[in-house]
Amino acid sequence: MQALLIEPADLIADAIGKQLALCKVNHDRLDLNGLRDLVGGHGSVDIAHDAIIIGDVGDTEACVAMLRARNVTAAIICLIERRCANTTAGILRAGADDVLVKPVVSTEIRARLEAIRRRSYGLTSNAVTVGRLTVFLDGRDPEVDGERLRLSQREHAILSVLALNHRRVVSKEHIYEEVYGLSGSDPLDKVIDVYICKLRKKIDTATGGGRYIETVYGRGYKFEAPPDHVAPDRGQLMLDRWSNAGALAGSRVPFIPPVVPGNAARAAARAVGR
Repeated sequence: MQALLIEPADLIADAIGKQLALCKVNHDRLDLNGLRDLVGGHGSVDIAHDAIIIGDVGDTEACVAMLRARNVTAAIICLIERRCANTTAGILRAGADDVLVKPVVSTEIRARLEAIRRRSYGLTSNAVTVGRLTVFLDGRDPEVDGERLRLSQREHAILSVLALNHRRVVSKEHIYEEVYGLSGSDPLDKVIDVYICKLRKKIDTATGGGRYIETVYGRGYKFEAPPDHVAPDRGQLMLDRWSNAGALAGSRVPFIPPVVPGNAARAAARAVGR
């Protein structure tokens, strides 16, 4: 995932950048001058990043509206100093996708970016089930029939791109941009082929011969389940998991601490004893 951070203060930009690095979000940074250069012309602005994170730019609402007026379609997350319902409402109505209060934490900002990205693809959860394979977009290893399939970080990133574009052809150039943040080039051309080959072997072994990744020559790759691989009922699996957790919780005997009598209770007990 590629993000563009707009933050004029160096120290704050460094702090946000560290949080983005912790959650494995690659980012570039612009200050106010860079922002003016970006939107200073006429017509649409072409931004290749998946998301824009806006820090202290003065009038955040106007900045968001300006980007949307330039037909910027990337997700926009704004960072504000303190919680204010009116400020948040104005920023969202200007075209932002989310608003966070500083300081930001890596796990939260990653989860919010994933949620925005998921909605942009029309998905309702971070789990994409294709045949017997379930791909998790939040960094977890995929599962085959509920069993974990171990992947490297690059393998998981490439499989996530394919899963987001399930049944659609994905070009190598698009995979480069999503995974590496680079345009396709000849020296790296075979790198994607190597990772695709590794993914195919692992999926083939785990599924007993299922070919989920097809090569569309001259165009790229397509991720689709073989016709004989039926997707598991994930809703039923989650219902069973929830029911089992509830049954375990119901079987626990709550601990009731002993009642220690107060001074008045002790005095009353002594009076009765007499």
